[in-house]
Amino acid sequence: VERSRGLGDVYKRQDLFGRSCRLPVALWVLSRGSERFYQSEPPSNLGPHTAIRQELSRLARAGLIAEERAPGEHRVYYRRTSSPLWRVFVEAAEVISSESAD
Repeated sequence: VERSRGLGDVYKRQDLFGRSCRLPVALWVLSRGSERFYQSEPPSNLGPHTAIRQELSRLARAGLIAEERAPGEHRVYYRRTSSPLWRVFVEAAEVISSESAD
């Protein structure tokens, strides 16, 4: 099914990244710098909580974030790594943004 350009960023993110929340979650992580955050901290406007949790797990498996869990503590924390793969998300956001402006 061909989608028109007028349908916006959601389709592009979903087509390119498999899920419409993947790019927003990654960009939210990038915006945090190297600051540690916990699993339920990303805002709900990024997507359903379960989907956000799954995306964080994917980013961790890809080496983009490191999972931290203190002994005896249930809360999962993450910290962004310095992986060069972050450039993929930055570039994608810039391209999608510039196409939306056209």
